[in-house]
Amino acid sequence: MCFRPAVPAKLKTCPNCGGANPPHRAICLKCHAELLTTRKPQKKQTSKPGEPESVADKDDSEKHNKAGFRTAFEFRDIIGESDRMAHARKLAGRFAPSAANILLVGESGTGKEVFAQAIHQQGRPEGPFMVLNCAAIPRNLIESELFGYDSGAFTGAKKSGSQGKIELAQGGTLFLDEIGDMPLETQAVLLRVLENKQVMRVGGQRYRTVDFRLIAATNKDLRKMAAEGLFRLDLYYRLSVLKVTIPPLRQREKDIIPLAEFFLKKHYGGGGKMPKLNGESRLKLTTYQWPGNVRQLENAMIYALHVCDKEIILPEHLPEEIIEGKIGQNAEAIPPVLKAEREHKIKPMRQMEENIIRNTLAATDNSIAVAAGLLGISKSTLYRKVKLLGLK
Repeated sequence: MCFRPAVPAKLKTCPNCGGANPPHRAICLKCHAELLTTRKPQKKQTSKPGEPESVADKDDSEKHNKAGFRTAFEFRDIIGESDRMAHARKLAGRFAPSAANILLVGESGTGKEVFAQAIHQQGRPEGPFMVLNCAAIPRNLIESELFGYDSGAFTGAKKSGSQGKIELAQGGTLFLDEIGDMPLETQAVLLRVLENKQVMRVGGQRYRTVDFRLIAATNKDLRKMAAEGLFRLDLYYRLSVLKVTIPPLRQREKDIIPLAEFFLKKHYGGGGKMPKLNGESRLKLTTYQWPGNVRQLENAMIYALHVCDKEIILPEHLPEEIIEGKIGQNAEAIPPVLKAEREHKIKPMRQMEENIIRNTLAATDNSIAVAAGLLGISKSTLYRKVKLLGLK
């Protein structure tokens, strides 16, 4: 029998957006911020009478560093042997030791924060890893969250003021997710910080020297936005000194099954033999377009673990959209690139047949008997087609 995980009794609260998450989640469902945080240290006095302000600031920074996000991923944890993914991982690994800014580009759910954590872990592992999702913070709060604020900056401000994410990232990494949603006025201030390596808090009177490594991520075309006046071109050039494009899952066909099996192991709670995907389920997964990318695949495996009642995961245990091959009714949610791919010209019959046979063999671990059964043809016919098409 397949183990059905119990309904979680206690939800995780995201420190970034306040959203509720299942206890097994490492990334917030709403804003995608890292949920794995260390325990906050006890509050202590940060300065003594006559103590230099620089020393007090350093002590305060060290206190907050302990409360920063804990990175959970290294490059060896990134699953994917497809050519596109291997190239992205290799490029990011080369960039990691550099102090230059890095721009991660990829559709939602492709694992941009996983890459950011891996880069941090290889480049500045001793420092804090701070996350700010630009799309999850209200426009009137993003500057105080990013740059911090001094006493009296606004109604309700703490008397002692507060450090922003930039100061909290001192000696480490600041990960700005969904940078394309950052307001233009905030972009101008961020550009100045990156140029001068100094930050002034909201309502402040002096600049503070900062040392941090910036990694920005986006699922938008920033260059196009800049041409339309929606994003600062000078900031784009500053951010994209080093650029890594993370491929969507539909372009990483050979990675789908290894990822699916990883998520099954990750979320399986025990209580019997872990269920496995049968050949037909593998075929469904490898031929689906995955508009939600890796995040959608993980959710699909969680769903399968909950609904299956056997040791084998059948197609009927997969989410409905995967069974039917639909990618969703909301056209706006479909990535533009995927729309273009779907609107391509009809391929020649030989190429279509080759793709179908190749995908089926890949999904069945090159088993001629299983693949022939799924395709509804005899083994001898499949052998002949494989030889004719030069697949083996």
